[in-house]
Amino acid sequence: MFYAWVLWAVLGGVLAGIAAYSSEGWKSIFLSALCMAIAVLILNVLQSSEGFLLNVVALIGLLLPFIAMMTPLAFIFFWLARRFIQAVSVTGWARVKIFVLNLVVILVIGVAPGVYAKMNARAERGVRIIHGILQDAPNTIHKALLKTEGFAEHKDQPYTLSQAPSIYSTVGVDVTAHYDDGYTISCAVVLYPGSDPSILPCKGQLP
Repeated sequence: MFYAWVLWAVLGGVLAGIAAYSSEGWKSIFLSALCMAIAVLILNVLQSSEGFLLNVVALIGLLLPFIAMMTPLAFIFFWLARRFIQAVSVTGWARVKIFVLNLVVILVIGVAPGVYAKMNARAERGVRIIHGILQDAPNTIHKALLKTEGFAEHKDQPYTLSQAPSIYSTVGVDVTAHYDDGYTISCAVVLYPGSDPSILPCKGQLP
């Protein structure tokens, strides 16, 4: 998680620098938006399980819409950079106001994606439940994991978790554990309001 934060911080700094590179504005703004769109799409392609050709077609087809989406952010980067340059030529309270407003804008830009990406309560509960049974596995194996292919060989290994709305239930969460060697375990947690959660038999997929 820390390394991902550092990566995005560095990438954001580079893209902001591109947006502010030209004093003319729009040329560098559009270049920054293009770089943002390409970076986001490539990261999505790398995380996708679809075929290479299909991913390339999706990347090309979504490039223009993503550029349009990223242009306002690139403009904000340009505006912030111009204000930092302006701060050099002023002193006292005027400089303080520029730095304070810029800092507030930067914090909002940084916090907004995290708030948007935050899991809802059901998804968070599902992830915690699966994390709990995986952590207990060396001592007590949950019945949902008893027939999971490949789990016995991976039960003591580190993993990361992801979640998505369940394909089995409208009130469920599909939680996937990703292991370093490519092995995955997918578990569906059904969470009816007012009832104890139930876990469907988990499925293991070897790399």
